[in-house]
Amino acid sequence: MVERPPRPSIAADDTQRSSQAAAVVEQLDALDSLESDASAEQTRPLLLQLGEATLAFALGFARSLELLSKSEYAVELLGRLLDLPTRLGAVGETDLAVRVAEALEFCAPDDMNGQIALVYAQAGDRQRALELVLSNLETTREPFISEFRAGDVYRELGETDAAEAYYRRSLAVAKTAAARSEASLRIAGLLIDSGREPEALTLLEQQRALSNPSGQQQTQVLLPSAGRNEPCPCGSGKKYKKCHGAK
Repeated sequence: MVERPPRPSIAADDTQRSSQAAAVVEQLDALDSLESDASAEQTRPLLLQLGEATLAFALGFARSLELLSKSEYAVELLGRLLDLPTRLGAVGETDLAVRVAEALEFCAPDDMNGQIALVYAQAGDRQRALELVLSNLETTREPFISEFRAGDVYRELGETDAAEAYYRRSLAVAKTAAARSEASLRIAGLLIDSGREPEALTLLEQQRALSNPSGQQQTQVLLPSAGRNEPCPCGSGKKYKKCHGAK
């Protein structure tokens, strides 16, 4: 009778996941150490390593939200990885970007599906990107995210009117202050790029008034959900701390 190898213990699984998490953190820190104006050639090798490390880390949870929810460090770490598919797509790593998004889909399905569409837009595959946009909008569980990502896709394709329309739709269905901030910054960035700066300023003032109806002075006008070392939600390509998060 052939003896089967012993099944790894839960403790062993936790140790392996901790090791995988450490590898991800190492790559994130390496990327954060780069200047905000680092070239694609400088960031690509680090993004590739981060992508591979993220695949191992995400797959270690076997697509189980229950298992993920029991790990505080994993939930916090995944929050820093949710924009990784877009970052990989921006440096031309389409296949890896899609694989990473698919591996993370179990914890953020609408966002990952939206980023897959965006990755194909970054690769110049307009038809596939827009087919995915339509599919995402039809099957979404979080309309804000799907409308928001649809705007990102059209912006990437250079179709600014459609991008603005979807961003405004995302703003209309946003349910939280952070979501409204992200949508407002995307719209403002698009308006500024189109030479409509007065409209952008008016929009931001309106959103500030809505978020502060008492009229009390605030030190922070908008509060995007991005971390300080993550890309700014306005779409500038700069880190948040170098853009709208600058003090």
